[in-house]
Amino acid sequence: MKSHSITGALGATGFVLVLLTLWQGLLVMPPARFFTAPNAQRLFYLHVPSGLMAYLAFMLVVAGSGWWLWKRTPQGDRLARCAAELGLVFGAMSLASGTFWMRAEWGPDIVMRFFSDMRLATTLAMWLLLVAYVTWRRQPDSEAVRRGAAIVGMLGVISVPLSYLSSRFLRSDHPVIIGSDNQDALAPEMRLVLYAGLLGFLLLFVALLRTRLELERLEEELLAARLEGGA
Repeated sequence: MKSHSITGALGATGFVLVLLTLWQGLLVMPPARFFTAPNAQRLFYLHVPSGLMAYLAFMLVVAGSGWWLWKRTPQGDRLARCAAELGLVFGAMSLASGTFWMRAEWGPDIVMRFFSDMRLATTLAMWLLLVAYVTWRRQPDSEAVRRGAAIVGMLGVISVPLSYLSSRFLRSDHPVIIGSDNQDALAPEMRLVLYAGLLGFLLLFVALLRTRLELERLEEELLAARLEGGA
């Protein structure tokens, strides 16, 4: 019960922070400077936190996959599976919000942007790897399926840093605000709203992951009990 209470508190706090962030970012805060479509830039408060949660999810997929390949523990496989599902959700949020922002900022030629801009291309590739992982892992459970999924999951060792650093070192028009000379485009109160959103998304992510891991554990115990009963 204590674990459930902690998860509930984390989820509720994160949900409230996310709602406050979206309310402030989309309706109250002024748009940032240095953008062609400043009002579309308001999606920044959804786009950045959800994108970082997708990175976090993929890093957990890598950790869980490596754990399973090393120790063959069900906990590693369980962590990778649950994190991949969350990565799909948060990655889809980031890609969708980024696409709307991109269309307003750069024009309607969206498809070619995904091929020519390395940040967009690598992020989409990372998300498709999550799709591949989840699809592969939904096959009937076996040692071979777990091994194949873990190998796909380990590709995140390359894809996550490549996606994150591509806008700094590769051909990309993707803006770099945090940690760059453009960070002055965000006033202090805007950065405060962004950081509150990051915290909210993180708390929500942790709560969802804890819930999903617990459900997966209960499903495995129920399946094991059924198999024992059938035997």
